[in-house]
Amino acid sequence: MPTLTISLSVPDGTAISIAGIEGGQLVQAQPARDPVEEYWTDYLSPSGRKIYGAAALIETHTGPGYTFEDMAESLSVDYESAKSYHRNSGRTAGRWERDKGTPAPVRLEFDGDYGPQDGASGWRSRYALPTGVAEKIRFFPPIPPVPNASS
Repeated sequence: MPTLTISLSVPDGTAISIAGIEGGQLVQAQPARDPVEEYWTDYLSPSGRKIYGAAALIETHTGPGYTFEDMAESLSVDYESAKSYHRNSGRTAGRWERDKGTPAPVRLEFDGDYGPQDGASGWRSRYALPTGVAEKIRFFPPIPPVPNASS
């Protein structure tokens, strides 16, 4: 006889009773997954985890308001590579939005500051992760190496 598995998202502590099944099994609901952890683990590529991991590291130590130059320096890559890592994560964000109907929980948000950057040519925008995201990311597993990355 085939096995049918049904998954439901319900609030924590909800008990589910299935009528019509011999023995009337009672199943305890599993808590919903944290969107940040799900996005990090199931959606982001290694390069996406690398750029957002660098953002979280900087934000945890110096606060929000960092540039792609800052993230590139933290990753020991050039500015264009850091931008490329972020640009590639845009496809991932689009997939999340189609799947979940919400903005990606791990993203860089423009903080409204645009100005000259010490040691950089031209002006740079400053970014921050959504509130609470940097604190969560820092407890995730280490960032795997990015294949073919210039480092």
